Amino acid sequence: MQPSSNPVSDSLPNNSNRSYRLWLFCICAGMLVYFTQVTALFPVLPLYVTQRWHNAPVGFVVGALAAGLLFFRPPIGWLIDRWGRKPVLLTGLGIMLAILPLYLWSPNPFWLMGVRVLHGISQAAFATASQTMLIDLVPPVRRTAMLGYLAMCNTIGYSLGPLLGSLVFAQAGFIAVVFLLAGSILVSFALSLPLPWLKVSRSKQSIEKQSENSFPWKVIVRFPVRDATLLFSIGSFLHGGVVTFLPLFVSNSALFYSLNALVAVLVRFGLGRWGNRVSQRWVVSIAIFCSGTALIGLSIAPNLLIVWSLVYGLGFGSLFPVLSAIVSLAAPTAVRGRVYSIFLAGFDSGMTLGGAGVQPLVQMLPLSTLFLILGGIGWAVSLIAFRQFAQPIVVSQATEGK
Repeated sequence: MQPSSNPVSDSLPNNSNRSYRLWLFCICAGMLVYFTQVTALFPVLPLYVTQRWHNAPVGFVVGALAAGLLFFRPPIGWLIDRWGRKPVLLTGLGIMLAILPLYLWSPNPFWLMGVRVLHGISQAAFATASQTMLIDLVPPVRRTAMLGYLAMCNTIGYSLGPLLGSLVFAQAGFIAVVFLLAGSILVSFALSLPLPWLKVSRSKQSIEKQSENSFPWKVIVRFPVRDATLLFSIGSFLHGGVVTFLPLFVSNSALFYSLNALVAVLVRFGLGRWGNRVSQRWVVSIAIFCSGTALIGLSIAPNLLIVWSLVYGLGFGSLFPVLSAIVSLAAPTAVRGRVYSIFLAGFDSGMTLGGAGVQPLVQMLPLSTLFLILGGIGWAVSLIAFRQFAQPIVVSQATEGK
């Protein structure tokens, strides 16, 4: 599989298979390192904010990152198509490195909320540009597989980060955590240097005109991008409910998170090996069905926590790689950054609604009933997904430069 088979770039040089593999390794390793440093703050930041300002609004400070992700993904997608993938990727790393001292120098919690918004912008820029570049480089037949590997690296980062952050914070304090984050960003910079400077082909005037200014709504609001984005948002909505409220429902929620992450890694590794051989229709419907089943199981028999964590990891772990591959096939190369930014914004909005949006229900319903409702939503959506993704997914001609 040679990179020259992908005509995404007019200026991409003729490279050996070794260069192609190096690019894919750098993207996956960079994602692992970046999300390790992002999640290192998860268990640490609330403690730091509380220790420094006592009655500070911890939830708003921590959640401000989501605002940066949610509101800035679309303009970042525009920049990815306008500037190119690598410049936006490096810009995201540069923003992160620049704001790290502000975690220590912020005079009040509201200032720190602004820092967290910038952190979200950095994450949106780096993650969206990295994943768009991977899609550019990988032929369609291998996209589900490679996106499975990329998602696996992401999940490993999410598993390692909290453990590493907690350990460093307990041993040396928050300043040491900031230095840990800075070192991780420098490693990500080093991994980004070998990546190619891809430029989108401008051979078709209609695509060029569309890519200059507006969002490609004709692509976004039609099948399969529309359906994949909505399904990803609903899956993230269920996940947001689990992340936010499970610790209030069971005492050993850490075991659920650890096993869920482990299963997600294994599932995504499996998709990396055999994802192109499995029907996408079956994967997406079974994935959301498994997530719903796990939530219903938690509401009825929380003592079987290990079983439900395994089932949930099977579902949520397989959802993103397959949906991402579906979107990549339908998105023309010239507007792929913007299409992909909207798709990823589905995750941001789903996570936000699953936390803050469900909060009013917590005041009225027992948590067991809440999880039962969320699981029922998962079951219903799985049936809709099975029906919708029976439609043939037509590969955009502009996507592959035909």
